[in-house]
Amino acid sequence: MTVDILAIAAHPDDIELSAAGLLARAHRAGYRAAAVDLTRGEMGTRGGAEQREAEAQAAAQVIGLGAREILDLGDTRLTDTHETRLAVARKIREYRPRIVLAPYWLDRHPDHATASQLVSYGAFYARLPRIDLGIEIHAPRKILYYLQHEIPTPTMIVDISDVWEIKRAAIECYQSQFGRDQAILPGYQFVGIADYLWGIEARARFYGSLIHAAYGEAYLVRDPIQIDDPVAFWAKE
Repeated sequence: MTVDILAIAAHPDDIELSAAGLLARAHRAGYRAAAVDLTRGEMGTRGGAEQREAEAQAAAQVIGLGAREILDLGDTRLTDTHETRLAVARKIREYRPRIVLAPYWLDRHPDHATASQLVSYGAFYARLPRIDLGIEIHAPRKILYYLQHEIPTPTMIVDISDVWEIKRAAIECYQSQFGRDQAILPGYQFVGIADYLWGIEARARFYGSLIHAAYGEAYLVRDPIQIDDPVAFWAKE
């Protein structure tokens, strides 16, 4: 399956929290999108890997993803090696996306930062003819880095006002992580829909306010964006 957008994340639920709005808008516009989670999320405080996988597939249906894969590169053990770079490069060659979504490279979660590096290097490896993966080389046009914990100044903000409820529904598929009935562990700061989703909404409203929209999702790029016609690019009826 070839796609227009390939979203890559460290864990199931990362994409929903950070990029579901863009993906839902892409689906509505008729673009094809897929997702690859690099780990099964087996080290999560609540729920197990099998439940997370079922939740991820349910969320994929809500968003409108054409495909979703979960690799097993080791939750909390995700490392930047030649083999893991090749694993990412292989998926990029298989899906042949024009745009790749990846975590912000300075995220405080070690798996998120490592996943960002793996996507950056994997995309580079994917276009090298002398790296033989048995699949034709492919070079994505752009990597967009989505935000999870940190709040740097974004390069671009996508208006997700029309698909906010889709994003929220996708997040709520992860009842093992955000369900209200989850037990609070001793010494652990509980995070659930009741006290976490409001933070996601507050961030979306903040980014939306910067572009005069109800809700927004923020992204960064690491290289210049080519604009041939600035007037047409910023024209808005």
